[in-house]
Amino acid sequence: MFTKIRKAVANDVAQFLAIKEKLSIHHITNNHKTQSGFLLGTNADTYLHYIENDYCIVAEKNNEIVGFGIMLKNETIKNSELWQKRHLVNWAFDIAAIENEKICFFEQLAFLPNHAITTTRLLQTLIKTAFAEGHDYILTTTVQQPILNLAAIPFILKVGGKLIGTIAENYPNVGNIVSNIYLMERKEIVKIAERY
Repeated sequence: MFTKIRKAVANDVAQFLAIKEKLSIHHITNNHKTQSGFLLGTNADTYLHYIENDYCIVAEKNNEIVGFGIMLKNETIKNSELWQKRHLVNWAFDIAAIENEKICFFEQLAFLPNHAITTTRLLQTLIKTAFAEGHDYILTTTVQQPILNLAAIPFILKVGGKLIGTIAENYPNVGNIVSNIYLMERKEIVKIAERY
């Protein structure tokens, strides 16, 4: 059956949590490296908040969610703890150059095994939605320590994403982590899309 891409609704929260559990960092045993990714730090209330206020898109097959993506709007990111932490980042980029621009944050992308083929359609939907509302930049992070998360890197690089910094944080039940921060620009993504 065809996989449907749609906007998330409140009733999807339980399935988000089930996917998150299946993609827990604690399930990774392969040399501290993963191609399939993992999710950190989101509970039911946070997922519901994202669904009601930000861009949440799901991939659904046979009435079951097999993947989802979350993009935080400019207003959400600028009023978040994450934005306040920008002063703790080891930047290789002048963040002041875009601080007053419309920025969205690619919060999560999650797919069950054997369903990643739908990832591109879901990502395109998220990005088009963000651009349609005037966002010019997308920030995202990928964990590099203690586990190297390679899941999103091919996509980030494919759309011209650039590594612009690193941040060290502490997550409850996980411990210390170091993440890379990437920047994707609307003008670069549009330019790349025009080639295809």
